[in-house]
Amino acid sequence: MERRRVLVGAGCLLVSSISGCVAVDPAEDDSDDEPPEPVVEDVRVPAVERVDDNGDVDTDAGGGMPTVESIDDADSDLEFAATFENAGDTGEAAISLYLLEATGDDESVLSAGAPARVSLMTFEVDERREVSFDDVSPNGYDAYYFTVHVGSVEADVHNEGEDGLVEVELTSPNGETTDERISLELAAGATETVSFDGPFSREEYDVWVGAVDESRRR
Repeated sequence: MERRRVLVGAGCLLVSSISGCVAVDPAEDDSDDEPPEPVVEDVRVPAVERVDDNGDVDTDAGGGMPTVESIDDADSDLEFAATFENAGDTGEAAISLYLLEATGDDESVLSAGAPARVSLMTFEVDERREVSFDDVSPNGYDAYYFTVHVGSVEADVHNEGEDGLVEVELTSPNGETTDERISLELAAGATETVSFDGPFSREEYDVWVGAVDESRRR
């Protein structure tokens, strides 16, 4: 009888030990399964535009056809320069110079290949600056023009959930997707600045973010 009581007591201890483990393990699993909850706190997109001699925005260069300027035979010392102004956030702009040649039987068609020069430069908010390419020769060309594109887009991403992997994607303002995506580990409560490097042809962008296990699959 004494031995039987000991065995039953040991059995009770064993059951108590097992049930205790079962009670703790699910809580630990739930904690491990908590996903990150990333949110976009801020998006910074520069809006650099060419301005004319009067300081007005050159609307032709802004979103449609760029302003094409002729090169005379006597312009051997021509300096390729234009003024640009940032109406958006602080950021990089990609400014390109194209040189054109007259082609066709009557040389009435102007054609250009790859840009002669591309310069990436940072503009502060409301900054106006003259940009010049003084190491380019006009010899053999008939005209030129400038283009300007968004050089980079930055976003601050904050994690309101647990540690985990998140995906950040560059989109249009209406959510249209792009091929620009960045994945990163984001600690709980942390904020990271993510930069997408261009140049990009659109004038406006937005940023979408989500936990990787909840990401949109495309």
